[in-house]
Amino acid sequence: DTIPKQKAYIASQTKLLSSDTTLFKRVYKHTFVCSKERSQKALPLENALVYWEMLFSRPGMRWVSATTDWLALWLEFLNAKWTKTVNKDMWNQTLEFFAKSKDDETMSFWSEEGAWPSVIDDFVIWVREKRSGGPVADNMETD
Repeated sequence: DTIPKQKAYIASQTKLLSSDTTLFKRVYKHTFVCSKERSQKALPLENALVYWEMLFSRPGMRWVSATTDWLALWLEFLNAKWTKTVNKDMWNQTLEFFAKSKDDETMSFWSEEGAWPSVIDDFVIWVREKRSGGPVADNMETD
């Protein structure tokens, strides 16, 4: 209604963004829609990296757990190993992985049979190898 009221509203929403997970999820998902070109279905990787860094660095919503800086690992992995664009599924599943990995550093929630995008599968394997200092043994069942 007025500029001062709009400023006050934005300030209150910005403050809430650090503590209200529902609002954070709405903003996160809307960021993808607003960030890509209207005619495109995916976001350029370099843009997604900037948005992930902004969103997952917010006080209260930092992508870290007790001993792991997940955001730093995610950015390092993507810069080194991913050359494709970021589609909506990858964007949204990264948010799911964000929530689960903050609570479970061992990533026991992840399995090869899960419905994670391949980039997250590759990320989990990469993190496990990085932690163990080498390739992780293949646990594939064979006859």
